[in-house]
Amino acid sequence: MKKLFFLIFLYSFSFLFSQAKNVQYIDFVDFTDTSGVQYNVMMVTDKHEEDGRADSTIRILYTTDGNEHLVEFYADCYYEKLKNGNTKISFIPIENGSVQIIKGKDISYNPDTFIYEVDSKTGKIAGTQSDKNSTTPNPLVYKSAMSIQDKQNQTDKFYFRTEAMYSLLKSFYNKKTDDINKPYFDAVGWFGGDGIAYQAFIISVFKDDNNLNSIVRIRYETNGEIHIVEYDALSKIALQGDDTINISIVPKNTPVKIIKGSSGYNADSFSLTLDANDEFLRGKQSDENSSADLSYIKISNNQEFALKFYSEKDAVYQKYLK
Repeated sequence: MKKLFFLIFLYSFSFLFSQAKNVQYIDFVDFTDTSGVQYNVMMVTDKHEEDGRADSTIRILYTTDGNEHLVEFYADCYYEKLKNGNTKISFIPIENGSVQIIKGKDISYNPDTFIYEVDSKTGKIAGTQSDKNSTTPNPLVYKSAMSIQDKQNQTDKFYFRTEAMYSLLKSFYNKKTDDINKPYFDAVGWFGGDGIAYQAFIISVFKDDNNLNSIVRIRYETNGEIHIVEYDALSKIALQGDDTINISIVPKNTPVKIIKGSSGYNADSFSLTLDANDEFLRGKQSDENSSADLSYIKISNNQEFALKFYSEKDAVYQKYLK
């Protein structure tokens, strides 16, 4: 699952040192200065090196006296894990770097420093902007709840279609869209307090950056009869302070459908912990009556395994597995 967070796109272009050459991360933030002027910011960041530094290109869009201005400068982006488990991201303008005026005239601009922190438990992001003339940093508004289409629309405000970076960004968004539409499959098993062996097959697709919509099917056998039930769930992904990944799968407030068999069923919640290499470490199943330890089932053939839960004519099978 960790690969969901890190998408790598390699290109060969000749740019100045500290300008982002590839698109690894994109950030959008807003801030307002003491005079009331609002600034929109787009950061394009390359891959972080082992020392935590990455090349970054920053563009600032703002309006004064009815005139729109767009400026650009380069920054070193530093990634740092803090002792409290949070992540600190710092964009520091390169030493002796200049600001390029992309749009507008008769303006001057001092490169900004941006520092923000990502809470490891809640995912909330808070930070500040400052420049060489700042006495008190301005708070940032980090725009995290943006769809891919929203980000593409924003990019059109910062970059012209004829620029090389625009082509890089277009490829980045296309790959991101492919990953969003791509289903992810998980399978887990456990023994209930009744001694029955249960298996769950979970199909997930992106809802937004850290959440997935999931379809859960459970298969089990009682007295020689196979039972299969289905329900919808929301899966949330969180990177922990120790670099493990927690995936929590919580049923939505929808009925449990009986696909095969006749017994009723209480929808399960699941919690999975993976290491930095996507290897399963531990997991728990729980419902309103019980809980159990999970085992992770490695699937070598998605279609073949899914046929334990779906027929080939099932709409979900046709959409995600055919």
